[in-house]
Amino acid sequence: MNALVNRLRAHKFYLYNLVGTFASQGVTALSLLIVTRLLVTRLGETSFSTYGVLLNLILIAIVVDFGLNTGLSHRLIQDPSSKSGLINAVFFYSPLVFLVAFPLFLLLFQFEWVRIDGPFIFIAFLLALIVAQNMLALLWESLLQSVNKIYLSKWVRVGRTIAEAFLLIWVSKFGKVEWLLLTSALVNCVFLFFLFLQAKREIGFTISWKVFKLRLLWNQLGYSFWYFQSMVAAVIAYNIQIIVLSHYLTVTQLTIFLLVFRFFEVIRTGMTNFTQILFPSISKLQAQGDWGVLAIRFKRIFIRVFIFSLFIFLGLLWKGHFLFSWWSQYDTPESKSLFNVYAFYVFLLVIDYVSVVFLLALKLNKLPALVSTTQSFLSLIATVFFIQFWGLAGAVWASLALFASTSLIFNPLYLVSQLRKHQVSV
Repeated sequence: MNALVNRLRAHKFYLYNLVGTFASQGVTALSLLIVTRLLVTRLGETSFSTYGVLLNLILIAIVVDFGLNTGLSHRLIQDPSSKSGLINAVFFYSPLVFLVAFPLFLLLFQFEWVRIDGPFIFIAFLLALIVAQNMLALLWESLLQSVNKIYLSKWVRVGRTIAEAFLLIWVSKFGKVEWLLLTSALVNCVFLFFLFLQAKREIGFTISWKVFKLRLLWNQLGYSFWYFQSMVAAVIAYNIQIIVLSHYLTVTQLTIFLLVFRFFEVIRTGMTNFTQILFPSISKLQAQGDWGVLAIRFKRIFIRVFIFSLFIFLGLLWKGHFLFSWWSQYDTPESKSLFNVYAFYVFLLVIDYVSVVFLLALKLNKLPALVSTTQSFLSLIATVFFIQFWGLAGAVWASLALFASTSLIFNPLYLVSQLRKHQVSV
């Protein structure tokens, strides 16, 4: 009877999390599609490209999280009694992030490793602030994830996204990139406050400097290292690539690339929601030692996601570029070839993500992280090499081929072997 009740409760929270996640992603998608197109018009290609590069700098800087929050979520599921010290250790890490990020951004702009127009000291300050805010948002969201109530953070995000979209639309008429960043930072302050209230209500904790212990932070950094390595691989593959491309592409080419990238980020994020929200339930099954159930669940989810992704991919090949060109107002042979290769890339990424989430939730990500990081570095080199001979689409094809021949094959095979190994040992 208890098993049935627990199963029904798990299904209920899965639906809550799924609806909340899709609501958040749906609002985010609509916001991106409206705001991005408007920003191209109001800022112009040059300023829009600068803004896109700055946003990618923020995403790159997420690696300074060092996987702390993903590791925290996994650890709290396995051992909820350790919450007080761990939460305070991760919380007081955020101010350190700001203090380190600010001078680093200044150096990037001062030596023109990243070229921008505008008051670079103020922009560096805003970027560092937003990065630190993102650290805190990840903390509160990880706490809610650890109790399988992801939907609470997603509904707060819905409110944040709507407010930010309206404000960005209004502020964009002034054509100042720094004002757009300031708007996001101010909205984040309100967002973090409400997110904190939700996390505190569900978890019950006290933030106090007296509870902070450097030893616990160091311990958590070690526990989370391979989550960090996985993050590094993803950042190299997606975000650092954009910074590199900004040195090789014309303003128009970079604008097209950023538009295609954002278009497919909306699709990729939405398609991976089904798997992403399974993180807490997978980790909980691990804590219970239900390795047989985990093996069955992986096979079922993999097959479902493969079929679902195939239909989406075929739909994108059929009418996808028509929708993209209507939205972006860019309809060129280069945009079409780039669109088609990215459609295939996203199809493979979504399939691979099933294995990735299982490996992360089970903390079996050491070898996959190494493989992924190696593949990402090679992709970066391939991008620089092939873009000079085959153009932008050719560079993306090279990255896709490297991914398909490494992580796409290794991740599911390694996961299945580990599941079988633990089933035998139980």
